[in-house]
Amino acid sequence: MRKTSSFLAVAITLFVLIIGGLTHLFSYSPQYPVARLTDDWTVVYRNDQYINTNLETLSKQVGSTFTKGDSITLNLASPLAFDDIPFPSVVFKSQYCAYEIYLNDVLLEDKNMDYLSGIKFLGISYNFINLPPDSVGKKLTIKLYVTENNTRANLLTPLLGNFDDVYRTVLHDALFPAFTAIFLIVFGFVFLIISLVFYLKTSGVSSQVICSILSTVLGVWMINAYDAIDFYIAPNVATFTEFCALYLMLPLLYMLIYNLHIRRRNSVVVFLGYSSLAFAILFIVLHLTNIVHINHFQYPYYLMSGVGMVILFVYACFDLRYRAKNSSRLILMLGLVVLGLTMLVYVISAIAKLFVDYRQSRLLNMLVPFGCLFFVVTQLLNHFIFMTHMFAQRKEYASLTQIAYEDNLTGIPNRVSCDKRLVEVAKTDSDFCILSLDLNGLKEVNDNSGHPAGDRLLKSFAGALKDVFDGSGEYFRVGGDEFIVLFTNIEKSLLDEMLRTLESKLLKLDEEDPEANHSVSYGYAYRSETKERDTHAVYMLADQRMYEFKRAYYSHMQTR
Repeated sequence: MRKTSSFLAVAITLFVLIIGGLTHLFSYSPQYPVARLTDDWTVVYRNDQYINTNLETLSKQVGSTFTKGDSITLNLASPLAFDDIPFPSVVFKSQYCAYEIYLNDVLLEDKNMDYLSGIKFLGISYNFINLPPDSVGKKLTIKLYVTENNTRANLLTPLLGNFDDVYRTVLHDALFPAFTAIFLIVFGFVFLIISLVFYLKTSGVSSQVICSILSTVLGVWMINAYDAIDFYIAPNVATFTEFCALYLMLPLLYMLIYNLHIRRRNSVVVFLGYSSLAFAILFIVLHLTNIVHINHFQYPYYLMSGVGMVILFVYACFDLRYRAKNSSRLILMLGLVVLGLTMLVYVISAIAKLFVDYRQSRLLNMLVPFGCLFFVVTQLLNHFIFMTHMFAQRKEYASLTQIAYEDNLTGIPNRVSCDKRLVEVAKTDSDFCILSLDLNGLKEVNDNSGHPAGDRLLKSFAGALKDVFDGSGEYFRVGGDEFIVLFTNIEKSLLDEMLRTLESKLLKLDEEDPEANHSVSYGYAYRSETKERDTHAVYMLADQRMYEFKRAYYSHMQTR
């Protein structure tokens, strides 16, 4: 628990330092004055005129939404005024609107007017209008033509200034969400690849796969919702992508909740998950077929997402109440709850229409990206725990494998290893040799000097086998005093020489430990010497020769 808390604290601190450093590095001050054209607008809408209007509170006068086919004329009452600003420009944000720009009632620019006669999707975008050098003293008029029903009536305040300054001002307002979105996309993609690699090799990483996809979807949504990419792709594509990512978050949330609580009865979560996925696909298909555009489903989606938040909080309360011992689940649920709370603030502000642009709110500009980054931190922490558990399991598995395939006393491979190796050798066509060895007098040593002396005899003999045959053959302890050495390629003369070396080593061990008799009987056989040519026949022949050696050894001992 202490390691987990330390990791969490270090990760959050690191993220804060990185974001703070990036904010300082990319801090920006306009070179020339940038004017916000907030008030002093005369608005003409449905033959009614509204004087001295603030565009961001226009809904208080004309109603909350515009209807498809409406036209709104915005006249700036005061003439344009700017001193010595090169490349003067006006930037404003349009929502599902074509527009015309006039200076002193002379058309300066129009855009998307061809969208008025069809059902094509226009989207939301920032528009940069380059003004001619003689614009000072002229009156600016913006005519908007609405292409979608239920388009918000409030408009973002236009900016007037040098083109580079207003362009950078708009981008700088989205700096933190933009960096967060790019990080989420890159992190999600890389983490998805890593998770899939682990998924193919081990179990228990499906939640990480879902989290990776959710992170990527969050990044795609954020970079479009905060208009950080509107300058590089078409508005209809950016807005469509924003809503697609938004609608796919909910089924991914249900999928993650289900995966983290797979042992519970999750019929409600399964039903809601499939329902939200079906709705998301339906919304996308209806949009692509130009039946109903995707933006018209946002309020039903907000209602469904509210249900999803309730489900999330209920499961989080269950985990706390019953003190779930799964640390990975608790950590990811914590990340989901924080993310859910920050997204809930976003949903409430969207339903209440508190802001024309989310970057107008410092709370939304910081809180939602922070919630996403906190979710990333919990994923990293979960991955850290997963890796720790996985390495511990591998270490335990290696220990169990060692116990299964290694003789505890001598430290050399045991009979299980020998049988496995003999099966492998039997599948080949090459010649091989089996050397069967049996210690002489182990029982007498155990009876006369005790089992510790017998254990010393076995250990010292195993050490002698290693010294003599290591690199040339594979040695195994297959019984109490029985050993086998397997050779896949050895000449008889070399093997006889190695056996003489073994006998010399055993004589030296006798001198070092006179309490035990270090002698061995042995016999060997080649595959080519047997009719059956299988390992059993070769082993039996080698064993037979070993017993002949042993009989000769004991006969010699009796005649002495």
